[in-house]
Amino acid sequence: MNTPDKRALLLAKHWPEPASTAAGRRTLDILDLLAEAGYRVDIASPAQPTPFQAKTGYGEHQVAVNDSTFDHWVRALDPTLVIYDRFMMEEQFGWRVREQCPRAITLLDTSDFHSLREARHQALKSGQPLNLYNATAEREIAAMARCDLTMMISKVEVELLKEHFCLPDWQLHYLPFLVRELPDPTLLPGFDERQHLAMIGGFKHAPNRDATAWFAQEIWPQLHSLLPGVECHIYGAYSDHAIHRLSDPATGLRVIGRTEDVLATLARYRLNLAPLRFGAGQKGKILDGWLSGTPAVTTPVGAESMAPEDAWSYPLSDAPEQFAQTTARLYQNRTAWLSARDAGLRALASGFSYADHAAAFIARLEGIATDLEGHRNRQIWRRILDRTEHRAEEFMSRWIEAKNKPADT
Repeated sequence: MNTPDKRALLLAKHWPEPASTAAGRRTLDILDLLAEAGYRVDIASPAQPTPFQAKTGYGEHQVAVNDSTFDHWVRALDPTLVIYDRFMMEEQFGWRVREQCPRAITLLDTSDFHSLREARHQALKSGQPLNLYNATAEREIAAMARCDLTMMISKVEVELLKEHFCLPDWQLHYLPFLVRELPDPTLLPGFDERQHLAMIGGFKHAPNRDATAWFAQEIWPQLHSLLPGVECHIYGAYSDHAIHRLSDPATGLRVIGRTEDVLATLARYRLNLAPLRFGAGQKGKILDGWLSGTPAVTTPVGAESMAPEDAWSYPLSDAPEQFAQTTARLYQNRTAWLSARDAGLRALASGFSYADHAAAFIARLEGIATDLEGHRNRQIWRRILDRTEHRAEEFMSRWIEAKNKPADT
């Protein structure tokens, strides 16, 4: 039952598409958690609706960027909690929310640490050392500083923010993917009931595009020779011509595209491959594999924040030859396959339990609400960034709005 004085507003970069992205499923999990805690939930987005967005049952509102009509709308809505879906949404709407709803708790959901992902991508392309202190980091850290709390999906990234960017514990909250019910392996297909290899991941996400191309060009030729007759099927929303060109039906490499039921799809395959060379955050594709009882073969970047390095039952590697050999061994050896599957089930139980994380998240929000003034008194960087000379996003938005208004006749 909703509590009259508890209203949560998600300002979403995209309308949640749970069948397209793990981020979309996680967003809905968080909104459901808030609804269960008594919040009335609304979603607003400047993005165009899509045929794949979820039918949430929550209030849904189309809003525009650089438009002062948002100010009147959000003031009338009067949320007590505002969630920014990635730092870009805080840049666009944060200053408006602070003006119109000054008592609303503001929460940034990074999804993953974008500047870390971009830094890794740039280092991969250039061959230069990782540079965390890039222009995206400046924007992302500033958005964190302006919010009351930042929700992080990766413990690795929490520690990175504390060590390299000096963010305090009390402004960060770790909330992983939430699993309400663990799978029963006896009800899932076993080793002999499965065949072939699968990869999955939405192709609007740069790490997935890179992983697919790298796999097709560097790993699959070796793997195909180790596992003749075995196919690899690649799934993912928003596959385009460049991705489909990677198909090689003669060798069994097939780009299939979107699947509506990720878990049912993965449960048909013996292994779930995640050959990621860069990225950040937790990996929904690996979580889905574990939930379907399908062992994942991944790289150190893929494994990061999912389970400790020694919990994977095989040596993690981003060398194509080693990745191919590990895949072939797990595919052919029932004992090794079972060991990898059980390792995934243990990781689910130890790191992603809804019962372990849901109540702590709600308690954190309630603690801030109880003493919002005291919480904000500690946020010196928020107050500095709110000063006129640091309000670039606001003044750029006001300038764009003024420029877009029709001239008086």
